[in-house]
Formats: sequence, C-alpha cells, structure tokens
Amino acid sequence: MSIQYQEQSKHSKAGIALVSVFIAIVFVALVYSVWRYVELGSVALAEILIEGIILFVLVSQAVGTYTFRLTESDFIIDEVGLLGKKRMVIPYAMMNGVYRFKQSIMPPVKFRYKYRKLSSTDDRPVWALAYSVVEGKKLKHGRVLLKAEQEFFDTIAQHIPNLVQVKEDQVVFHAYLREDAFKHGEDFETYAANVYGQGQAGAEGVKE
Repeated sequence: MSIQYQEQSKHSKAGIALVSVFIAIVFVALVYSVWRYVELGSVALAEILIEGIILFVLVSQAVGTYTFRLTESDFIIDEVGLLGKKRMVIPYAMMNGVYRFKQSIMPPVKFRYKYRKLSSTDDRPVWALAYSVVEGKKLKHGRVLLKAEQEFFDTIAQHIPNLVQVKEDQVVFHAYLREDAFKHGEDFETYAANVYGQGQAGAEGVKE
C-alpha cells in the first residue's frame, strides 16, 4: 500500500482552553448533583447519568486523535480514543464529494451513517466528506466530518476531480446520481459521464 499523503489531527491552544472550560463546568455540575443525591436525595439518577454522558462525550471528542492516509485507491482514517482504536476505509470510487459543513435540521441527503473524525480542540473549519455504501441490494449514504490541511484536499482532488471543496448542492446531485444509477443497475461511471455530458451539451446549446 503506497501512501500518497498522511497527516494527524491537531490541537490548538484556543481550542483546548475553550473545551477545558466546558469540561470543567460539566464536571462541577456532575459532582454537585452526586453530592445532592447522596446528602439530600433531591436529584434523580437520570440527571446524574445525563451529565455523566455529556462529560464523557466532551472528553472523548477532545482527546481523540486521528491519522488520515490517502493511498492509490482509498482514504484511510485511524482513530485512537477513549474506547480504543478504530479504522475506517472509504474507497475513492464511492465518494460523492467534499463540502463546507453547515449544521442543518433537515439535510438534503438522508445519511444512514454519520461520523465525526475530528478533535473539538482543533480550530480549523469543518468539512463534510459524503460517500455511499452498497449493502446487499441497497445503496446507503454516509458522511464524515473532518478537519485537514489544504494539501489533503489537493491530494484527494486528484482522485475525485471537481468534487472537492465544492458547494453542497453539487455533492448532493452527485449522490442522487449514484443512487439513480444503482437503482437502474447501470455502471455509475458510465451513467454519470452521460448525464454530465448531456448537461454540458445543453449549456453549450443555450449559449449558441
């Protein structure tokens, strides 16, 4: 396996300071709730459990480290966190694009799989990498949130040209195009080339 590019997640001083404040607040709240429960019995166990979960999530998102590797055919993510080590492999052939992430209540694509592969102490912008997975007779969509250097995006763009750091609607169109090709049992590369080719020809006709 030849590695074309590799980088590890970063932690900024400002990010560490901000996350530390939130962790300290939740920790104090948890300790106070436990004290009230033991001494006064005035706090429900559910409240303590919720505060404990919030504290765990904050800590895990802060201390997790990620290594990104780009090979000839795949994007590999190695994660080391509180729950141990994990590896995720996404083939370039199944990627639908990379766009600047913005939180929304109703995303334009139904993502069956959602992953955060970034540290909350990293102050770089968040990007979303959309991809698809074939499971039996169904095609499902996934999304990975990440933060990386520009060189990472430049390298991955060599494998999925015109789909990196683009608008969200362009990635959404590509995802639905892949889904449509899958439903019709057609080769996606051929199907996409025909659709994009027809679109370009139509645009040239309008200009004329």
